[in-house]
Amino acid sequence: MRISMQILVDRLKQNYPECYIGEMSEEMNLKRPLFYQNGTDFRRHKVYIAREEDLTEQLLAHHGENLILVIGTSLCTPWQVCRGVCFFPEDRNINELFNTVQRIFDTYDAWDERMQYLALSERTLKTLLDASHRIFHNPVIVSTTKGFVIDYSSLMDAMPEFQEILQNNQVTAYNSGTMDSGDFSEVHRYLDPLTQKNNLFYDVYDKNRNPYRVILVEATRKLKSYDEYLLLHLAKYILQMLEKYTVLKSDISYTLDRLLSNILTDEKIDASSLESRFESFHWKENHTYFCMNIHVSMVDRQNLTVVRFICNRIESLMKGSCAFLLDGNIVVYVNLYYYGKTLEEALQSVTDFLKDSYLKAGISYAFTGLGSLRQYYYQSCIALEEGMKRYPLRWLNRFEDIALDYLIGKCTEGLEPKVVCSRAVLTLRDYDREHKTEYFNTLRMYVACQMNAVRAAKELFIHRSTFLYRMSHIRDLVNVNLEDPDQLLYLLLTYRLLEEEENE
Repeated sequence: MRISMQILVDRLKQNYPECYIGEMSEEMNLKRPLFYQNGTDFRRHKVYIAREEDLTEQLLAHHGENLILVIGTSLCTPWQVCRGVCFFPEDRNINELFNTVQRIFDTYDAWDERMQYLALSERTLKTLLDASHRIFHNPVIVSTTKGFVIDYSSLMDAMPEFQEILQNNQVTAYNSGTMDSGDFSEVHRYLDPLTQKNNLFYDVYDKNRNPYRVILVEATRKLKSYDEYLLLHLAKYILQMLEKYTVLKSDISYTLDRLLSNILTDEKIDASSLESRFESFHWKENHTYFCMNIHVSMVDRQNLTVVRFICNRIESLMKGSCAFLLDGNIVVYVNLYYYGKTLEEALQSVTDFLKDSYLKAGISYAFTGLGSLRQYYYQSCIALEEGMKRYPLRWLNRFEDIALDYLIGKCTEGLEPKVVCSRAVLTLRDYDREHKTEYFNTLRMYVACQMNAVRAAKELFIHRSTFLYRMSHIRDLVNVNLEDPDQLLYLLLTYRLLEEEENE
């Protein structure tokens, strides 16, 4: 990778603070160093390391577009050092200086190679941004031009001034057409009123002409003049990664979206005809699927660029999936046959992306059969809705985790708990309140311990004979058949319903 004179000497000053530096170009055209030999011609855009005795004032004044690093200061006039020339004390080792310059080039070459690899891999944008910290020493944000944050450097997670941005997924949006960009029409500079940080930003457009913004924030290090060039270089790889997730859908993929959407919205579709409709997509009746329902905020769903990015990113992380917007949320069907792994592995592949994007999802059971697509979509909707209410800190809400809560909620959807619950249990509760007894809890513990008297007595911290005495009185008060499985289920549901009522 080529770098500028300004970048190189800025890095050299960290090791050689006593050097004298002339005016430096910011063009990214400098190539790796050579030792200068007396009498040879200068090539263009090279770094030359020379001893002062091999040079003349005329050579230093007419070295072309090169950077000359001179060991010795006899030709140096501190108040007027030539453009593209830097002088070092004569006691400095010329080989050591050469190696230092090589290491600086190595740093930028390694960064560029890393960017190329990450842009072509299945890594996240965050990985790309974090890998640039050695170059910028400042966080980078990728957003839409409307300010929606798509991803950002992990460094921001630990910085208090950015917490409002991260919480709302929104940065201050500016119209690039009104910004003053100095000498570079592509890169713009502004002071963010929210964070009071100086920012550089550059707008890029993918193949669909969707606009994105790459923002460099002045947080831990003052912005350098050459940061604008480096930001342009980074933006090239960010765009390459974005284009993988926002490419135009092929006709077949687009039709699959529409087919799935129509099945979910049109109840008149004949389930028996589905297999023939899915033939062209190679989705079979005997394949295993699961459905994911992702909550999308009002701000996000109004920006189709963001929705498209999320859909395509999920499809890239889970091969054999199809994602689309429906009723304000993103619906994802995953064909596990083509994904080639389990449901658990599929969820692991998207969890980090969901967390980084502040997205919460409801997950259905895995199922077989195209005729069940609508039912398991409803299941994922229930998992999302109930999960967000009951477990607001979870990113993934599985139906299996809230199924019992859902069933219990259905029990009292039209009737109050006191109308639905077992009369025997309610009688014991009322009797306890009047006579200061513990029959309600005694029966509850006995049923919960699967009719194990010893274990139930231990859980209640009473003697076994006391427990048996209570159970004898319970049978005198109410008529319950604990050997009937249906009776046991009814009692367990009653106790759960009453616990839910107490917790409201």
